Amino acid sequence: MFSDNLKGQNDFLEQFLGHEKSYLQHLLNLELPPTDNRTCTMCGEGGGRFRCLDCYGPHWWCKACLIEYHRHHPFHRPQQWKEGSFESISLCDLGYVFVLGHSSSGLQCPEDDNLFGDRRMTLIHVNGVFEHCVRFCRCQGAIPEHEQLFLHRLFSSSFTRPETAFTLDVLDYYGIDAMECKTSAQSFFQKLRRVTNNAFPDELPVSSSFAHHSPTVN
Repeated sequence: MFSDNLKGQNDFLEQFLGHEKSYLQHLLNLELPPTDNRTCTMCGEGGGRFRCLDCYGPHWWCKACLIEYHRHHPFHRPQQWKEGSFESISLCDLGYVFVLGHSSSGLQCPEDDNLFGDRRMTLIHVNGVFEHCVRFCRCQGAIPEHEQLFLHRLFSSSFTRPETAFTLDVLDYYGIDAMECKTSAQSFFQKLRRVTNNAFPDELPVSSSFAHHSPTVN
């Protein structure tokens, strides 16, 4: 008695074909900059030429506002309008610093003169592989670097001068992927490389052999 209400794959495809041109036009419009003189949606000044694929809704930032807005979103992926198209660019290359803070509280160290310099690290999250300039707490009595990272939900690949770390989210994600999809560590990492740069995954700062040394999740 319900057979007349059932629709197959071809029926849904036929419905979509009626909207095909509209969706194509919307898709092309998403790759164009706004027409209001490219003013920053945050400060209202000119010079807005950045957008973020991970932020909800349309946003158009200048460089300073982009970095300020992403202080607590280090794993977002901004793009820059340059020479007629959008190009991916990292927050680190724009000057963003991943500040761990005093005693890993997130607050600025009271005497942060950055004498030791920031360390460029590779951080792996569920949406790809990132490079960040990480600033550790160097105050007297500060806990070890790998513990500072862990208090920010980052599991270091080394306990001495870490240069790579995994977010706890990506470790949980891999655990579920391994249980449900039987994904090996190497295949999982290859997927993250593709998510980061599908066209040129070999240009990432981590080699493919790194997957063999990644933390094991049981």
